[in-house]
Amino acid sequence: MADLVKSASPQFDKIQMLASFGCSIIEIAKYFQMDESTVRKKYKEALETGRESLKVKLRQLQWDHAARGNTALLIWLGKQYLGQTDRKEIDLIGNLESVLKECGFEDSPIDAEFTIEEEDTKQAEAVESRRLQANEDSA
Repeated sequence: MADLVKSASPQFDKIQMLASFGCSIIEIAKYFQMDESTVRKKYKEALETGRESLKVKLRQLQWDHAARGNTALLIWLGKQYLGQTDRKEIDLIGNLESVLKECGFEDSPIDAEFTIEEEDTKQAEAVESRRLQANEDSA
């Protein structure tokens, strides 16, 4: 019963209206010359209802403008509701080749005509030559 009285009060309706306009709790508290915590606690339901009303109005305007052909809004709504993105497909092989070239590998191993065994042999030879150098340096 107390909730019905609270929701029927003129202050409740005004707070709900101000919240639906997007006014902050600070602005509403100053308007009514109240403490912010009082507005936040005593009129929580009015604030929530007003904020939800604001969201509904905003969505209606967005859909109206999108229906009129607002391209930017159509793109944004497509991203929000349809999972659409701006991402392009990445050419992974081309991208990998450019990364390898930046790292100093001029001849791309992707285009090379050697087998895995040949590559393993080259790696093993490189490791062995480093071990020999390390052993010579320590001796």
